[in-house]
Amino acid sequence: MKVTRETFISIGLVALLIAVTVFAALQKGVQSIPYLSTSSDPSGTRALNLWLGELGFESFADAQATFQPPANSDLILILEPLYEISDSDFRLLDEWVEAGGTLVLAGSERGAYIALAHYEFYLRFLPELSPSVYSPTPLISSPALMDAMSLHADSFLFAERTDYVTLIAVPEGPLVVSLEQGKGRVILSASAYPFSNIGLKTDANARLVLNLIGLAGKANAVWFDEWHHGIRTASVVGPEQWLRQTPGGHSVLFVAAVIFLVLLIQGRGFGRPLPLPHEMRRRGPLEHVNAISNLNRKAGHRASVLKRYRHDVKRHIGKRYRLDPSLPDDEYVKRLVGFNPALDGEALLTLLTNLNNDKISEAEMVKLATESARWMGQGI
Repeated sequence: MKVTRETFISIGLVALLIAVTVFAALQKGVQSIPYLSTSSDPSGTRALNLWLGELGFESFADAQATFQPPANSDLILILEPLYEISDSDFRLLDEWVEAGGTLVLAGSERGAYIALAHYEFYLRFLPELSPSVYSPTPLISSPALMDAMSLHADSFLFAERTDYVTLIAVPEGPLVVSLEQGKGRVILSASAYPFSNIGLKTDANARLVLNLIGLAGKANAVWFDEWHHGIRTASVVGPEQWLRQTPGGHSVLFVAAVIFLVLLIQGRGFGRPLPLPHEMRRRGPLEHVNAISNLNRKAGHRASVLKRYRHDVKRHIGKRYRLDPSLPDDEYVKRLVGFNPALDGEALLTLLTNLNNDKISEAEMVKLATESARWMGQGI
């Protein structure tokens, strides 16, 4: 059975659809956002979210269409942000903190590194992963931190500013610091590990988290910032945003792309195009001559053609004797006869005179052209 081109196209499109579907399913299956308040993975913070709820805190992590710190929150947790916190976002956070809120920013990846720079703090690598550490300050003592904590920090905080309090430190520098901003407070940590599901399994880490939350004073509402983890609600305004931000719009774009691909393949030529039978017959030289003659006849170029013949005759005959074809006809013929006395100078002068005549019939022009060809054909 002969397989047609349309069959190949159909099989290819079906294979493409299957590949895209499988790829999307795999991407959805392997996607895991660390420090997400709804994630039960070891790096998630679902345990902290539930624990705070059991302790009487109103814990929420509502997705937003635009970033806006909730006005009713007393404590905001930004744990290992995946996306950079923009200047406009920081302006909102600063206003919220200065009004009396407490912000906890923890992490050591790129998003946290850039965010720490907003407070003039930077990360420097430790020689090795930090071992168990103890609290050097009585500021965090409710509940008491008697046991060593495991922060799993690979960096420490460095700053030239001095208006902060070190809460946890290693010999190289602080790991957790606190600084006042307006009526509120900012707590910075070089590690978000104690807030994770696996980190809270260590009692000392759990006590540390409670102490840090306790620094917010009488905090009743805790907000997990998932905006900078990429969890956002789509703000759909108009058909363009509907196409770009909704699953239905993505489906329409995908179907349109498949239809365009089909049309593109259907209209694409493979190999060199085969000429039609009537295009394969080549024109003869005489057809070109006749075409040029007809064009000259319609354009009224008779005088120009005769002048061209006159110039060619003089150039061809006088080439042997190095005579300038631009010489006047009588002088030209006189010099030519001087070189070759056997030449019929009178007949040549008559021909040149007739070729210089603008008013001449077509029949006479044909005769003059024939005579010019005869003169140029002689071996003078």
